[in-house]
Amino acid sequence: MSSKFGMAGGIPERRVRPIWDAVDSRQFKAALKLSTALLSKYPKSPYAIALKGLILERMGKPDEALSVCIDAKERLYSNDVVIVDDLTLSTLQIVFARLDRLDLATSCYEYACGKFPNNLELMMGLFNCYVREYSFVKQQQTAIKMYKVVGEERFLLWAVCSIQLQVLSGTGGEKLLLLAEGLLKKHVASHSLHEPEALLLYISILEQQAKYGDALEILSGKLGSLLIIEVDRLRIQGRLLARLCNYAAAADIFKKILEICPDDWECFLNYLGCLLEDDSRWCSGTIIDQLHPSNYVSCKLSHLNNEKFDSQIENASHFMQKIQIENNTDFVRCPYLANLEIERRKRLYGKVEDGQLSDSLLKYFSRFGHMSCFTTDVEMFLQVMSHEEKMTLVEKFNKSCESSTTSQAKKLGQSITIFKIQEAIGTMANLSSDELECTASHMADIYCKNLPLSKDLDLQENMHGEDLLSMSSNVLVQLFWRTRNVGYLLEAIMVLEFGLTIRRHVWQYKILLLHLYSHLSAFPLAYEWYKTLDIKNILLETVVHHILPQMLVSPLWVDLSDILKDYLKFMDDHFRESADLTFLAYRHRTYTKAIEFVQFKERLQHSQQYLISRHEAAILLLKQNADNIEEEESILESSDFGIQLLELSSDVTCKSLTFNDDTRSRPWWTPAPDKNHLLGPFEGKSICHGDYLQKQAEERGANVRKVIERRSLLPRLIYLSIVSASSSIKESVDSNGSICDGKNSRELKSLLERYARSLGRSFSEAVVEIVGVSNGQKSVEVFGSNIVDWLNFAVFFNAWKLGSHEVDSSLGDECKSSSWTLVSNLIEKYTMEKLRSMQPLIQSPGVDISILVQIVTEPMAWHCIVLQSCIRSILPSGKRKKKSGPTDNSNSPLFQEIQGSVQSLCDMMGEVTKWLNEQLNAPEEDNLVSYLPGRGCNQGPGKVLQVLEALASSSTDLEHGERISKALCSWRSNDILRKIVIGQRNVQATPVKRLCKTHNIITVNGQYPGPTLEVNNGDSLEVKVVNRARYNVTIHWHGIRQFRTGWADGPEFVTQCPIRPGQSYTYRFTIEGQEGTLWWHAHSSWLRATVYGALIIHPKAGSSYPFTKPKRETPLMLGEWWDANPIDVVREATRTGAAPNISDAYTINGQPGDLYKCSGKDTVIVPLDSGETNLLRVINSALNQELFFTIANHRLTIVAVDASYVKPFTTSVIMIGPGQTTDILITADQPPARYYIAARAYQSAQNAAFDNTTTTAILEYKSAPCPAKKGQSARPILPPLPAYNDTATVTAFTSSLRSPSKVNVPTDIDENLFITVGLGLNPCPRGSRARNCQGPNGTRFTSSMNNVSFVLPSTVSLLQAHQQGIPGVFTTDFPAVPPVKFDYTGNVSRALWSPVRGTKLYKLKYGSTVQIVLQDTTIVTGENHPIHIHGYDFYIIAEGFGNFNSQSDTSKFNLVDPPQRNTVGVPVGGWAVIRFVADNPGVWLMHCHLDVHITWGLAMAFLVENGVGKLQSLEPPPADLPVC
Repeated sequence: MSSKFGMAGGIPERRVRPIWDAVDSRQFKAALKLSTALLSKYPKSPYAIALKGLILERMGKPDEALSVCIDAKERLYSNDVVIVDDLTLSTLQIVFARLDRLDLATSCYEYACGKFPNNLELMMGLFNCYVREYSFVKQQQTAIKMYKVVGEERFLLWAVCSIQLQVLSGTGGEKLLLLAEGLLKKHVASHSLHEPEALLLYISILEQQAKYGDALEILSGKLGSLLIIEVDRLRIQGRLLARLCNYAAAADIFKKILEICPDDWECFLNYLGCLLEDDSRWCSGTIIDQLHPSNYVSCKLSHLNNEKFDSQIENASHFMQKIQIENNTDFVRCPYLANLEIERRKRLYGKVEDGQLSDSLLKYFSRFGHMSCFTTDVEMFLQVMSHEEKMTLVEKFNKSCESSTTSQAKKLGQSITIFKIQEAIGTMANLSSDELECTASHMADIYCKNLPLSKDLDLQENMHGEDLLSMSSNVLVQLFWRTRNVGYLLEAIMVLEFGLTIRRHVWQYKILLLHLYSHLSAFPLAYEWYKTLDIKNILLETVVHHILPQMLVSPLWVDLSDILKDYLKFMDDHFRESADLTFLAYRHRTYTKAIEFVQFKERLQHSQQYLISRHEAAILLLKQNADNIEEEESILESSDFGIQLLELSSDVTCKSLTFNDDTRSRPWWTPAPDKNHLLGPFEGKSICHGDYLQKQAEERGANVRKVIERRSLLPRLIYLSIVSASSSIKESVDSNGSICDGKNSRELKSLLERYARSLGRSFSEAVVEIVGVSNGQKSVEVFGSNIVDWLNFAVFFNAWKLGSHEVDSSLGDECKSSSWTLVSNLIEKYTMEKLRSMQPLIQSPGVDISILVQIVTEPMAWHCIVLQSCIRSILPSGKRKKKSGPTDNSNSPLFQEIQGSVQSLCDMMGEVTKWLNEQLNAPEEDNLVSYLPGRGCNQGPGKVLQVLEALASSSTDLEHGERISKALCSWRSNDILRKIVIGQRNVQATPVKRLCKTHNIITVNGQYPGPTLEVNNGDSLEVKVVNRARYNVTIHWHGIRQFRTGWADGPEFVTQCPIRPGQSYTYRFTIEGQEGTLWWHAHSSWLRATVYGALIIHPKAGSSYPFTKPKRETPLMLGEWWDANPIDVVREATRTGAAPNISDAYTINGQPGDLYKCSGKDTVIVPLDSGETNLLRVINSALNQELFFTIANHRLTIVAVDASYVKPFTTSVIMIGPGQTTDILITADQPPARYYIAARAYQSAQNAAFDNTTTTAILEYKSAPCPAKKGQSARPILPPLPAYNDTATVTAFTSSLRSPSKVNVPTDIDENLFITVGLGLNPCPRGSRARNCQGPNGTRFTSSMNNVSFVLPSTVSLLQAHQQGIPGVFTTDFPAVPPVKFDYTGNVSRALWSPVRGTKLYKLKYGSTVQIVLQDTTIVTGENHPIHIHGYDFYIIAEGFGNFNSQSDTSKFNLVDPPQRNTVGVPVGGWAVIRFVADNPGVWLMHCHLDVHITWGLAMAFLVENGVGKLQSLEPPPADLPVC
């Protein structure tokens, strides 16, 4: 029964409301705490238990949530006196639905409805469950029960709607429709109908039974008044009359509609069809594909006699002329298109009037020729014209355009239209190569000349003439197809990159680039452009086809995994949400929408792309783990050993495939599922790619079904191959002669027979084919384009033959020889042929690299798994080994065959690796410019590029506007060429595996962490950074003073523009007066997550450490690892406004350590001898976390921090913030053993999520005793670590830091600054969606210094703007004190939580002495902030807690021996005071070294002016300084 007023599930609402509030604000820990308290008071309440289950599910604990909710369900069943209310049941339903256990929710409602059979609320809940399960029959039955209980119209309509869904799904048919009609008639007779949707549903039921007269009668009666909008009623009336063949009356109705809606093209076609008595638009079998609409209007040849036909055509013509006169505007196209359609119908009837259609087209061109839709408007009319008429028409269009007095923008639109018409009618295909080159150049020239039209447009607005560049690139691609000259492809790419330099939002350019880069095997570049499309929601289904096929055959597994994961997540979420939408449609009484939602969901479920993605996601996991048979078996087990995919692709599913990809967004030359034009010879004709796909729809469906079947078989084939191979070895080596499981062998052969049929062969024919190719009797060409599938078949055939006693006599004697040799020969033969034929990637665009990737990652990988299975069985362990005794199988024929296969596989991998290394080590430029001889020559590619380069070199702000002019100046064609080479080489980058998963990470020289640089004090360095990554990058030399060489400091857009992909920059600087431990790292976005390394500065020759020289020195770099791309993590946080996802592990020298999964064998070992001293150079390179660091049972002697010596002291633990370094002496004075080196989080911010794991390395004494058991290591000793929020330990450590002796601290202060540092929250901007404001209470996180959230420029660096005097880039009004004084560490007013944004610098005179008080705030939360100043070391003269008091806290200043650092940790809820002399000219960033905070704006910069003379002035910028 329902809850009483003020009660929730039998519990007072006041006790429940705080829990829901906590859940709604995503404070799940608090909600769980409240829920536990509620359960202590109501331990037997199903509602209280269900609420806990909901919270656990939201916390990401599905197993616990399911267990708790099942407990609540059982309590509902077992307790007869409990209140069974909809609130309890709906809570359970939410959890069960999210856990994909909707059947449990349904059973709960069924039980409740059985207990309280007339409870309407419970029956509605049960109906909702059936809607989610798409149980249409049960929906109908439940709705009728509700109708009988309360007699409400809506429940009857729910039942009728459910009946209609049964009919549409192919069950029931005529009888069900009669039932629905009877129910409605009965209700109308007694109650009538009261909703427009009810009337539409009634008419639909009658139309499905072809009872058009009955439907008209109802529409004309009282019920017709339910349709308030007259046009809607008229459209239904006209349709029904036409279906009754009452064409005259229907035509009159459609005339009325056209008079009201003159631009209704569909209505005109209906009107004309009625006049000509053409029923093609009313045939019940006609289905219009909304995703792939045809440009052609189908019609039947009229059966009317000449006189009748002429009369009706004349009536239509006069009526549409009247409509034209009444609606003489440039926006209503239908009346003018109508004239064209009338002329087309006359031609189809055989009444050709010379010039009439051409004249009508010319008039239409004069009025609408500037519109981008013109070509698609007239395409079907051109199809009925002769070639000569088309050519004449183009000439008329050209003359009309030339003589037009319209605006320049409209003339430009007409010129574009003419080019499109020429392409549509095939004129382009008939031009010579020289003429095509001129056409492409002419298009680019028109674009350039009209660029000034767009100078005042907003960046988001479409620019005039954008289509010209995409058309020009298409012409260049056609030139490549004809000539096979790669230069045309390169030129097409540069044309599009040029267009995107001017405006980054042209999706047409990005689509074209995506396919061009894919064709050149530059997959990373293709993927980058795909990501910039920013595809969301249902567009994933229609657009992801542009990238998915290419990525499936690329080596970018991590990116492919992301694409598949995002796509499948959206689809699965959508399937769940569509049920919600369907039930909402029922509740809101929009029954047509309910049917629409169900049909749309079914269409998506049968999407070929969805099925392929489901299969490929599973296969990708198997590929990624093919080197480890145990992990492979675990993955197979999770998918029920491949059975799930077999069921998914059953025949029933595959018969109804749907194709939802938007093919019309693709140019003609992009690969179709069954053909890639660019790989074949020039066909000498124009190809319309979209129509080509539609015409081949049936073949396409058949091909895709075969592909899906083959892919669905793979996991099961792999599993059975492992079993079969293992069984065969056991049988061969087991003294008991165990028998292979015949059932597995028979199933394996059955699947191989299916696999062979999908390749167009029987099993025996397929075997004969692979044997023939292996023996050299047949060519590899017999395999056609399915070479990978044939090699897969050979691998699985080998596994079957190993485990089967069956020898098929029909296969011939040659098939009885070694199947190991067969597989090895096939793989070797094809791989070597492919490698010998492959040229450098840029010279042979197409599929070579993709085929090579597939060969290595499929047949070779599956063969490797079979080999692992055999070897594992040959080398038994444990009890079996002891029982049987040692057996030497090395001389057995089987062992030798396996050994030969292993050697062959290794040899092939060696050859592939050799080829890849040759590609990587080829000269970087690869002389790409030589492919573009047209620049300055009369022939070959390069002419279009010449036009664009001329524009870029001559652009001015006055002519093109500031934005376009800057974009033109930044474009360099050679940069694009270099980027292509880098993009191709990045394909071959080696992935890094951590925490059981493989990720493609950005590294330096392939190392993670990067190489350690060891130099001496006084050395001058030149470090050339070549960016072969796909992101912009800069390198910062953290802690280097950079005297007068600020250009080498590295922060992006502060001292330099980023090094773009394919570019390079040489950092030049000198080490002056520094020694100790520093480091280098990327300073662009979050690239420093993996791009970092140590920078060790030794004393000058002849100098020594101020302590005894240690025997060893070991850098230990502490880092963070994300099981994702860190760039994607920060981009998602920026998009949502929420805090970014926390890391998944900490690392020491790139390894998480053996406390993490899949990490034990790679744990870092630090060896040492008893009694020796080791200098540990500890660097915190973590992105967002301060860390405690310790070593079990050892004392740490601190001798230096941030490359500045300190007075030595000992401690058991240190705290080190991101950016900081600490030099530690450790003496091996403990019993020889293995001791953990450990680090874990110091987390000072309250209620903030953080990674609470522990990373470890091992300090290993060389004289440690051997473990008791061979092959096992002694468990290291684990040290105690402070609690994650142990600020007292942090304070004790930092307060112990002192300089070794008295230092010269500045005392006469010239600049006294007080700077607050902390977080903030910005309100959600007006018009933003909730998903973009996911901070606390619908806000966006921000941070600031003195209430200014720092914004980096994007077109020039701050240092360049300062040095060149560029105005408008920054201001020098950064406040020296907070704009508003407040209680910084108290309860801060919400009015102060939102800072201003700005690029504000603080100017310092050269040589001025500076004191800065850095004050933490408790806005959002207090936190320890590691503040780093570039270009300077400073003295930390005091630290404290609370608000800094200038009267009392100055007494705490240490002006004698304060520590010197480059990064200071401002205490949580406290302050720090630093001093330095501004003796280094330039622009120097000061920021929090928690990268999430600098992302939000916790930064500012000092502008230090030049002093007197050259030695006190900034050096000139280097010649190779990157441009923005």
